[in-house]
Amino acid sequence: MKIGILGTGHLAELLVRGAQGTEYRVVLSPRGAETAARLAEVYGCEVAETNQAVVDRAEGVFVALPAASGLQELSRLRFPPGQPVLSAMAGIRASDLAVAVGPADAAVTMMPGYANALKLGPSILFPHSSFWQTFLVQLGPVHVVETEETFVAAAAFGGFSGATFLWMETIINWFVNRGLPAALARSLIAETLRGNAEVVRREPGPIRAISQTVATPGGITQTLLDTLDETGGLQAWTSGLDAVAQRLSSR
Repeated sequence: MKIGILGTGHLAELLVRGAQGTEYRVVLSPRGAETAARLAEVYGCEVAETNQAVVDRAEGVFVALPAASGLQELSRLRFPPGQPVLSAMAGIRASDLAVAVGPADAAVTMMPGYANALKLGPSILFPHSSFWQTFLVQLGPVHVVETEETFVAAAAFGGFSGATFLWMETIINWFVNRGLPAALARSLIAETLRGNAEVVRREPGPIRAISQTVATPGGITQTLLDTLDETGGLQAWTSGLDAVAQRLSSR
């Protein structure tokens, strides 16, 4: 099964890594020639001569073009009827994609990228596509949403995912600056977050109930939460996500 990727950048590389060991083979566009050549050498990808050649050789086409020009580039290509086309271009709606790639079948997704390379990253998908759900599940959990409005709101998790790396770096550096070896600080933060994420995923009941069991009055967790609340640290995440959602919905 061949998946064509239009736009050979960072996300394309992560998808190629995640697809290793599956039945899928990747056909890359010549855009980003240096990256395409390296992926061909390291992972055995096929590099097409043109974007149209990618469309012609692949069963399904994954679009990772720049959002500002992606629809215009797609509208210049000829897609066969019913060919599955999936866009990861931020802010591009499925309805607009369908116009650009018709008569192909259009769908949109959002994913974190790095985690998908490790087959751990979640993806959201709209509308349902058995072809793309089967592919994306090779890269991590897949969540199909029912409406375009829900997809636009959920897509903000892409920005959240990227921001958490800088947040983790900030916390890790705090520990390093207080004498912890960098490797130990990195492991402690990563393992703590991984463990807590599994608690959120597996334990029943509201998250607030879990929080109340660990944030005892006068304890160190409550001390940290009180300081964050006083400085607007928690509210800042809400404001940031509001800004991301506004950008996604304004395209």
